[in-house]
Amino acid sequence: MMVKLGNWLFHFRNFLFPLFYIALFIPSPPVFENTCTSSVTGLILILAGITVRCITIGLVYIVRGGNKREIYAEGLVTEGIYSLCRNPMYLGNLLILLGFGFFVDSLIFILIFFPLFVFIYSSIIKAEEAFLMNKFGKDFEDYRKTTNSIFPDLRNISRAFKGHTFKWKKVLSKEHNSLFVYACGILLILLYHDQIDLKTMIVIFITISLVYGIIKYLKINHYLDE
Repeated sequence: MMVKLGNWLFHFRNFLFPLFYIALFIPSPPVFENTCTSSVTGLILILAGITVRCITIGLVYIVRGGNKREIYAEGLVTEGIYSLCRNPMYLGNLLILLGFGFFVDSLIFILIFFPLFVFIYSSIIKAEEAFLMNKFGKDFEDYRKTTNSIFPDLRNISRAFKGHTFKWKKVLSKEHNSLFVYACGILLILLYHDQIDLKTMIVIFITISLVYGIIKYLKINHYLDE
């Protein structure tokens, strides 16, 4: 049942973040009495999630979805951050989403929507692992037995970087869209909660849009190719 649900959710996974982002604007009791504490906690978690995603991509990038948005894998990747946990990209996404929940200081989001997101990812992971087990058999079983699913084993962190060169061009090429969305999301939240005035927001938005445009230009013209 979980595998079937996970396959269905995987197909529509790109639409999940916008729906959960909308939930951030639902009126809610606060998590902290001090707004500054909530904002700082949220930003730390968001930056931690972005860092995990960038390191994962910069060391070993894998394609998870096929042409029909179905679970897909060319090979079994166990290197880079994947040597510390089996789903580092999902770990990054969970940290980012939890960070946004704290950033808006929403108790409802933390207690209801974030656990729902965890359940969704748990279903997707079950479906992905069923696919990998069917395709790679014992190799994946051995990998699963020795590597955590979500929480990384930081005792072996040096192993993740051994033999790898961090590819910052790959990170910019693959993550510039997501980074732009995260930045715009933060700006919109700040404006909504009157923590930034419209003029300042427009100036910042134009600045990050110009940076985004430059990166997009570099990618289109193959300057970010490895």
